Amino acid sequence: MDTENRRYQILKLLEDQHKPVSGTVLSKLFGVSRQVVVQDIALLRAENKEILSTNKGYILFKPLEESGIIKRGKLCTLR
Repeated sequence: MDTENRRYQILKLLEDQHKPVSGTVLSKLFGVSRQVVVQDIALLRAENKEILSTNKGYILFKPLEESGIIKRGKLCTLR
């Protein structure tokens, strides 16, 4: 798998997840080191992909409207 395709696959995987995915999991899935995953994430961010780093892994930022979090007909607000 070439680097561009790997970055595309990482992005797709993050789009489909609702919980953070660790760098270790990503590195095992794609057969690369965690450092390569860190570099891929940095390049995706440089392309204006809103990938957040948490203590549990990477997650793609999704506005509330896209995340499907709705309560009583209104969007929930996070405080």
